[in-house]
Amino acid sequence: MNKELLYRFFQDNTNQEEEKRIRQWMDASDVNRKTFMLERKIYDATLLSSPNTSKTNRKGHSTVWYSISTAAAVMTLLIVSTLYIRTLLQEHTPEYNTLVVPAGQRIHLILADNTDIWLNANSTFRYPTEFSRKERTVYLDGEAFFNVSKDPKKPFQVKTASGDIKVTGTSFNVEAYSKYKGFETSLFEGSVEIYKDDHKLTTLKPDEKGYLKEGKLYVTPITDRDKYLWKDGLIAFNNKTLEDILQSLEKYFDVGIQVSHSSLPQRTYTGKFRQSDGVDYALRVLQKSIHFSYERDEITGIVYIK
Repeated sequence: MNKELLYRFFQDNTNQEEEKRIRQWMDASDVNRKTFMLERKIYDATLLSSPNTSKTNRKGHSTVWYSISTAAAVMTLLIVSTLYIRTLLQEHTPEYNTLVVPAGQRIHLILADNTDIWLNANSTFRYPTEFSRKERTVYLDGEAFFNVSKDPKKPFQVKTASGDIKVTGTSFNVEAYSKYKGFETSLFEGSVEIYKDDHKLTTLKPDEKGYLKEGKLYVTPITDRDKYLWKDGLIAFNNKTLEDILQSLEKYFDVGIQVSHSSLPQRTYTGKFRQSDGVDYALRVLQKSIHFSYERDEITGIVYIK
C-alpha cells in the first residue's frame, strides 16, 4: 500500500473510493493490518516530535519538564491512536445476522434504520448487526421487497451474486436467486442505481424494471404488478407459459419438476393461488386448464408431469 495514500487517510483527505481500497487491503491479511497500525503510530508520533534543541534555565528544569511533557503527550496520543485503530478495525469487520427463508414461506423484517423488508421463499439475507457510519450494506440471494428509510448521507446497498443496487430511500423489488442466475430490479418509488462489478449500469425511474440477460442489462416499463403479490402471500401468473409457471413453482417451493414429454399445450395461462396452499394445490389448479397428470418420487422429491 502506498504510504502517501495512508498518510492522506490519517489526515482525513481521502475519497470514498480510496477508503474502500484501504479497507480491502487491510482485510486481505493480518500483515497488512499490522503495517497499517505501525504507520499510524509513526504518523501520530511525528505530530509531537520534540525539537533538536531547547532553552534551559539556570537549574536545568525547563528541558527536563519539556521532555517529560512531550513524552507523555506522545504516549497519550499513541494510546488514543491505538483505540481509534481498534475501533476502525471493528467497524470494517462487522458481525452479521443471516436469515434463511424456508420453502413456501416468507418473512417480514424491519432493520434498525426502519427499512421495511419482505423476504420471499428460499431466500438468504445477510445484514450487519449495526450499520457503518457511511453506508448501509446488505446481501441477498433470492427475492426481497424493500421499503428503504431515507438517509441521503448513508446510501443503502443491496449486493447480489449478479449485480448490486444502491439507493438512499425508495421502494423496490429485487429478484436474484444465484441458483437460477437471474437478476431483476423493479422500482416503484424513488430512484435506484444498478451496478455490476462496481460499474454503474443505469438509474431506474419509478415503474421501470431492469434485468440482466446474457450479460446485458435491459430496462422496460413494469406492465404486470401481480407478480409482486408474493409479499401478500399470493403467487400470480399473467399470460405466462407453462415453462415459466413451473420454474416459479420450483423456485418458491424448492422442488424439482420434470416434464416427461413435450406434448403439453404451448400457450399462456393466467391465475393465482396462495403460497401457503403448497405446490400440490398449485398443480391441481393448473390441471383445470391443462390436461396432465403428475406423480412425486418419494425418495428424490422430484415431481414428474406426464
